[in-house]
Amino acid sequence: MTKNYLIIVFLIFVFSVFYFLLSRAKNSTDLYVRAIFAPKEDLTVAVPYWVANSLKKGDREKTAFGQTIAEITDIESYEGGGHGKHLIMEMKITAQRDRADNFSYKNQSLALNEWVDFNFGKVKQRGLITYLDAKPSKYPVKMLLVNLVKKKELTYIAGQVRIGDVMLNDKGEAMARVTALKISPSVFKDANLAEAVDDIALSVEITAKEINGILYFGEIAKIAVGQKITLFFKNVTLWEADITSVGSLTD
Repeated sequence: MTKNYLIIVFLIFVFSVFYFLLSRAKNSTDLYVRAIFAPKEDLTVAVPYWVANSLKKGDREKTAFGQTIAEITDIESYEGGGHGKHLIMEMKITAQRDRADNFSYKNQSLALNEWVDFNFGKVKQRGLITYLDAKPSKYPVKMLLVNLVKKKELTYIAGQVRIGDVMLNDKGEAMARVTALKISPSVFKDANLAEAVDDIALSVEITAKEINGILYFGEIAKIAVGQKITLFFKNVTLWEADITSVGSLTD
């Protein structure tokens, strides 16, 4: 009797699991998502170095049953200024779709500008969804000449900026290159600063991506007059320089 009871319970369990997987398969769809990963849902803060360096194209997230539900199809990272690296990943994921055509991923709402948790082995991170479609993303790349000004920068930092300085991503691609530079003593000095400060004016060739009609640097900072961008060069970081003009170098 006990043996038969256990067999019945086991068969019910197997049937329940099969029905659950079948129902999820019927409501599932493959999508490409692109996400910017950041701690505490703050895009200005980079992920730790070990996180960015641990992930690679082809890494997968799997369910407890071994089913692949996410695979990294593209990954890009670049220096984040001592905190770590800014990390952007594109993934092919298996999402669930309800009757109202809303998508979810692991019971999390899946939509543009939503934060979603991903788990690639030892790496568990939260990313902001910036792209969601049935096809991989294809952003137009624009070459720009951007003029920047950084007021009241510490003199010892200003002195480390050089014409020819290049900011690279992890793929070795140039994101920014200094083509012109002028450094002069600040006219208006901060009384709270004991150290000498300078004003920096520089021209930078920038590789930008056009996303929904807006130009972005590193997919995070908007490129437009009045906006600020941070440049991470090998020997120096220029924090939050003001954009004063933007010109196109692309025909």
